[in-house]
Amino acid sequence: MAPLTTTLASAAVTEVYDQADPMALLTREEGALRRTIQRYVRDASSVDDVFQEVSLKVVRRIDTVRDPAALRGWLFQLARNASLDFLRRADRRRSVSHDFLGDRSATGDMGRSPSELFLSRERLDAVRRALNELPETQREALSLRIDEGLDHEAIAERLHISRQAVEVRLCRGRATLKDQLDNIMRGDL
Repeated sequence: MAPLTTTLASAAVTEVYDQADPMALLTREEGALRRTIQRYVRDASSVDDVFQEVSLKVVRRIDTVRDPAALRGWLFQLARNASLDFLRRADRRRSVSHDFLGDRSATGDMGRSPSELFLSRERLDAVRRALNELPETQREALSLRIDEGLDHEAIAERLHISRQAVEVRLCRGRATLKDQLDNIMRGDL
């Protein structure tokens, strides 16, 4: 009896997909295809884009499938590959935009007018002056925290002081820096 069941199942698959009507196939499998795509692509509009891409590929390439029983597997493989291609393109776009922004932000002139550039330079100079006026202990703690990204424990180890002393130096350094910047910006210094 098992051979008869297997034969009936393969006949049903062949009958369902043997039509080679891509629109009927896509309509019938749309829900399952969208769920498959959504496993890879989380954004609903992106799922629509990838589904549209899969639909075009199905319409163009359905005649390349020789075995009608393999049609459903082929369809889902197309969806998987299109989803992965979409993710690769998105990664490349993100990488290119970060590279572009990184280069631009390094120069500090991201579309700013000359007067805005001047003000930005003035502000940077003000921060440098304020940092230079900090007591050495505070400047050193802030430098390790900001420039090297060390946490309080690592700063304490580096400076051979307690964690509480680091916290006090950072807190006082930030407060002093803020006061000095306020004074510089007001023109008091």
